[in-house]
Amino acid sequence: MHARETARIASTDLAKRSVYARTQGAGHAKAPAGDEKMTTNPSMNAIVTCLLILTLVPGAMAATTANAVTIACDFPGEMIEAGETATFDLTVTNMGDMKTCALNSWTYFDDTNWKIRFVDDDRDVYKMYLPAQESKTIRLVVESPGYAPVGEYPIRVGVGDGKIWLYIRITQTHSGETGNLVLTAVDKEGAVVKGADVGIYTGDERIEGMLTTAEGKVSIDAPMGVYTVAVTKAGYQPWSKGKVEIRIGQTTDLGIVPLDKENFYADVRVKSPSLMATVGSTPQYEIVLKNVGRADDTYVLGVEGLPDQWYARFKEAQDATEDLTEAYMPAGDEKTLYLEVIPPYSVGVGEYNLTAVIQSAARSYEENLTLRLRGTYDLQMYSPSYRSEISPGDTTSFPLTLTNGGTGGTLTNVNINISAPEGWQATVDTPLIASLGPGERTKVTMTVIPPADIVAGEYKLIAQVKCDQAEEKDEFRVVVQEHSYIAFIGLLVVLGVVGGLWYMFRKYGRR
Repeated sequence: MHARETARIASTDLAKRSVYARTQGAGHAKAPAGDEKMTTNPSMNAIVTCLLILTLVPGAMAATTANAVTIACDFPGEMIEAGETATFDLTVTNMGDMKTCALNSWTYFDDTNWKIRFVDDDRDVYKMYLPAQESKTIRLVVESPGYAPVGEYPIRVGVGDGKIWLYIRITQTHSGETGNLVLTAVDKEGAVVKGADVGIYTGDERIEGMLTTAEGKVSIDAPMGVYTVAVTKAGYQPWSKGKVEIRIGQTTDLGIVPLDKENFYADVRVKSPSLMATVGSTPQYEIVLKNVGRADDTYVLGVEGLPDQWYARFKEAQDATEDLTEAYMPAGDEKTLYLEVIPPYSVGVGEYNLTAVIQSAARSYEENLTLRLRGTYDLQMYSPSYRSEISPGDTTSFPLTLTNGGTGGTLTNVNINISAPEGWQATVDTPLIASLGPGERTKVTMTVIPPADIVAGEYKLIAQVKCDQAEEKDEFRVVVQEHSYIAFIGLLVVLGVVGGLWYMFRKYGRR
């Protein structure tokens, strides 16, 4: 019995020497504990030789192989990118008696973020049963960190007293990159949920977040780590999952995330919560109301915060004349409502705020609305006469009345310009008016002086009124008549010509 034990120890010692020699030749820096390098000498070599001879004895052979376990792997070296997972299928053969063996692994690098585990189908294992003289398979899964540098990484695996070296070569690193999280949000009926907020949290701190698309999908980049993922949307019960690991250069797919609808909830959307209108108009807000809860509901409609003397009402259509005070909606139904706002006639220009309130069986929904009223600008110019007849050298004038016919808006910097023919003088007694309020009017006089050598005829002048908000123009006609003595002289000339002809006819006509 002593001889058998001595032979087993010698055989194991020789195996250790052989493994260590191979690892040293492969460039690995360190061997497992207990595999210290031994210094050889002649006497030791002789002892080892004798012990090897003893192994040829059948009894000694039986003792040596009684506990022998061998591990084989068809592909002990695998090339992956950093962040990927390498798998090794190991064939473990028990050359001795049946036994239960521990599954061990040793790494030869300082990084502790490598994850190494033994799996059987879809479960992690740490021991395996080996029948006598039989072989079984076990899989080793190695998950590398995404920041691992390019290079070769040795791993030693042990099953019982069997050992094997495995190698992983990182061909590309993803250091400095982020990981990716994807999921698809749906409701219990399988319909996608768009606009759900997906947040990645470390404790209460939000690291990253994004809303789901129209397809209910989201793709979020985040640093490496273990997080809690939360999905929330109004009208749905919140969903969360802890211990979600995001790895550099890898995509973590949470798959389909089901969201439960609340019993009572409405989605209220105002297409344009801020409107601009003119004084005197009745603007309307378009409100889309959808019952997204699981139960039918009735909604009471109202408005709060209206200014004094204002009136507002809900309607089912833009041209409807009847008020709508409540709306019954089955689950999943959607309806478009119109909120008409009627300011008083005396309202001034400015910004006004009000709140649309929709009350359901479970909660109240409020939408803040803004109405900006601007004045209407209507610059008017009037004259009782647009035509004047004068003689050369005379002066004429036109009375003008300027009126702001708009509502709520003041005309500022009202300027009057006259376009007249060359050589004419046209002036206005008040060429600039600082302001003209709504409904206000003012009178000015336009004076026109034609040149002294003017030829008789009809002449056109244009009066143009401009202000900061509007402009207006009008035409005026001036008819210049000839002097009366010119007509008299002409008549005398005509009479002289006629008299001369009569005289010549009487004196020489009978000849």
